[in-house]
Amino acid sequence: MMKPRCRLRVPVGYLASIQSDTDAGEGVLLDLSPTGCRMRSDIALNAGAYLTLQIAVAQEPTPLAVEVSVVRWCKDGHFGVEFLRYSQGDRERVTDLVETLPSTEISAHPAYAASTLSAVSS
Repeated sequence: MMKPRCRLRVPVGYLASIQSDTDAGEGVLLDLSPTGCRMRSDIALNAGAYLTLQIAVAQEPTPLAVEVSVVRWCKDGHFGVEFLRYSQGDRERVTDLVETLPSTEISAHPAYAASTLSAVSS
């Protein structure tokens, strides 16, 4: 049984470069919390794989670097990642981002919101 999440996750659309033990590619963060994220990517990843992430944060010149993270689950091309090791500065940036971002960003993208709301509510 999965333990319930105690941390807030906020929806984002950040691009990330992913480096695993066996592959490298691009992904998109779909949501972010202080301890991890949900992503989708075109590279095949299995639960238990260790990753290095470089996350391009909107409006910020420096990517967030997560030196060590691990894939906790994979489903339908999406996967959940837990951040295991990143610098104190980047940890604070993630925490600040999660606290300042609205817990839904849909209002910022009206066209996007209209097309996805019906799918989300079903």
